Amino acid sequence: MYSVNYHRAASVAEAAKLLKSGEAKLLSGGMTLIPAMKTRLAAPSDLVDVSRLKELQGVKVSGKTVTIGAATTHHDVANDQKLRKACPALAHMASLIGDPAVRHKGTIGG
Repeated sequence: MYSVNYHRAASVAEAAKLLKSGEAKLLSGGMTLIPAMKTRLAAPSDLVDVSRLKELQGVKVSGKTVTIGAATTHHDVANDQKLRKACPALAHMASLIGDPAVRHKGTIGG
């Protein structure tokens, strides 16, 4: 790989500000971006890690509306009890993505 600047954003606002520097890319699970960088198919100047931002995590079910945060892992989607009741097919589909390592690290927004 090559030199890249890594930033862990403390908020969505900070992530938005950091994205304005160079050719920055968002990083959450990294299941697609990191392999692309290793093969030089992607070459961002900066990585802005949003994986720990609580504002971007979680599953919310309100009536017939389901909202899934971009930094929510496939594992969390597969195991959310409210989602299993509201949309069992979506929860089941998330349980079939990759292997356990991918489901625990990979995110919906990735």
